[in-house]
Amino acid sequence: MKNTLKIDFDKSIIVMDRTFAERARDTHSEEYRHLQTVRTDYPDFRVTTRQIKRNPNKKTYGGLTYEYMENYILNHGEAAEVQEALTEYRNLREIAKCQGKGVGYPVIKQWFLNRFEEIAEFGQIA
Repeated sequence: MKNTLKIDFDKSIIVMDRTFAERARDTHSEEYRHLQTVRTDYPDFRVTTRQIKRNPNKKTYGGLTYEYMENYILNHGEAAEVQEALTEYRNLREIAKCQGKGVGYPVIKQWFLNRFEEIAEFGQIA
């Protein structure tokens, strides 16, 4: 069982994550038994599901994939500009392969949005 309960003694609450809550719905599950044990130990504590705080000001760009970026570079600008941007993009992709997952994409995305500012304004999703 990777997902466990957390007990917040200051607020008198038992906090579980979404996955634990889903599994605890099955009355035959290990999570259900664990939850009932904890509730027995702390009968006055309230049980709650942890909520992830979302940043309402976060800018997201749906569909901004590596493939989209490369196609956009190929189809916009003069030949010399396209070649320069494509070379820089491919170099960034090579560097990103050497780094861990999830490290390279944000850097490449930021480079792309800085280089092609019209995409930053057009593709933004609230």
